Amino acid sequence: MGGSGGGVHDRGGAPRSPAAKIFNRFVWSGGGFAARAVLTLATLAVLARLLTPAEFGLVAVAWIVLDLTARLGQTAIGHLLMQSDKLVARDVDGVFTLALASGAVCAAAIWLLAPAIAALSDAATLADLLRLLALAPLVASFSVVPAHLLRRELRQPALLAADLSAYFIGYSCVATTLALTGWGAWAPVIGELVRTAIHVGVAATMHRGRFPPRLTLRGTKALASRATGYLLTQASGFVLNSAASLAVWATLGTAALGYYSRAERLAMLPTQAFHNTFFDVSFVATAQRRTRRRQLGWFYLQAAEGLALAALPASLLLAIAAPEVVALMLGAQWPASVPILQVLAFAIPMLAWGTLNAATMRGLGGVYRETWRQAAYAGLLAVGAWLGTRHGLVGVAVGVVGAHLLGNLALARAATMLDLRWPALWRSLWPALWTAACATPPTWALLAWLRQADSPPLLALAATIAVWCTAAFVALRFAPRRLQPTSLQTLSAVVRHGPLKAGLRALTARHAPAAPPPDAGQT
Repeated sequence: MGGSGGGVHDRGGAPRSPAAKIFNRFVWSGGGFAARAVLTLATLAVLARLLTPAEFGLVAVAWIVLDLTARLGQTAIGHLLMQSDKLVARDVDGVFTLALASGAVCAAAIWLLAPAIAALSDAATLADLLRLLALAPLVASFSVVPAHLLRRELRQPALLAADLSAYFIGYSCVATTLALTGWGAWAPVIGELVRTAIHVGVAATMHRGRFPPRLTLRGTKALASRATGYLLTQASGFVLNSAASLAVWATLGTAALGYYSRAERLAMLPTQAFHNTFFDVSFVATAQRRTRRRQLGWFYLQAAEGLALAALPASLLLAIAAPEVVALMLGAQWPASVPILQVLAFAIPMLAWGTLNAATMRGLGGVYRETWRQAAYAGLLAVGAWLGTRHGLVGVAVGVVGAHLLGNLALARAATMLDLRWPALWRSLWPALWTAACATPPTWALLAWLRQADSPPLLALAATIAVWCTAAFVALRFAPRRLQPTSLQTLSAVVRHGPLKAGLRALTARHAPAAPPPDAGQT
């Protein structure tokens, strides 16, 4: 059951390597990311013009509660299926039973604690919003097993169908329609419930498995033991994801949380969508090849270089064009989000690198190593956010970015687990730094001229992106040999020859890191 099985074949019947399947899923995931980003941005642009910052603040509080229950329930339990080397029907049924029980407990907890949470806010409707949202974890528990089995089997097209159809119906249709008719903060909450129900139905239909609830005492102990590390990791992940919002809500109020949450949403949208895609594929690929450290080390460096090459220029572009992005995506009532977005944009490269490190550590079986490092990371972020509240919303953003920088240095243990040294990691950043240094000045100068000419935000943003891409292409095309990215050469070989065929095997043999000395794992 699940991710094992015989050889993989293409439509013509020729066998494909597991790497070919992984590369194919990356392609599907890239298309899914683009489609989801378009849907999200379009929906956000409509809702930001229909809801006030205070209403978005209430929704942000509800999302914090929902994120906590999802991490401690659905995600932690579902990862049991992805980490297991072999699955039997008894284990799958046991995980399904745990998921149902967890969903019921989380729903009851939200319902009972809703008045106490609402008492911390200045809005009386928060309790009612939370009690309606309590249905979400109960409904979502039915999709834990089929969705995570699809992830384990790298069935990205099926996951893409479930995700896009659920988001489109729940948010683009239902939530937007309700907001247009004056439902306010209720619109996104109802849309989330619809999205969850649609996702459950599509995921169950795509997998077509039956999971009768059953769980023995022995099986309960085994599953609970394996889930402990994931629970701790997910708890740290919740702090990482929500500490800044909690600090803003507790000290600056609901309306301030609305401004911060929208800026954070725009800044984190690329990394959040990318995280779900890249983490799943990289985690499964690393777990299935954990004994091939030499090959994994080479792939890690290629991925680190490629991520930096995409994330660093994107973060600088977003920081430069933040006023146009906010005006275009959020509208005229959100100018306070501009400086927040400009600061948070610099967290994008660090979050992308953190995704690679987390997937590598967990795939290599270092769950507890990842847990305590991520716990320290979460503590840094909580402290940075709380200290930043003394200087307003921009101070919170600065504290968050600083915490991301220090925390990702702690997660860099993933590289040393693959016997990689720091000089090799720094060299993987050179192409991105070169590209950013060449593309930033002309882009900045053009945008300054367009602003002086009072150009419309859409025109200014389109021209900025076009100039940036052109400058980045020229910079890479004429880069010195030491600054040319090998990850693009690898990608070209993959597309031209097929994953891990003769050309890619030759590249691997040429660029794989040499065997390190015994003390190479020390930083």
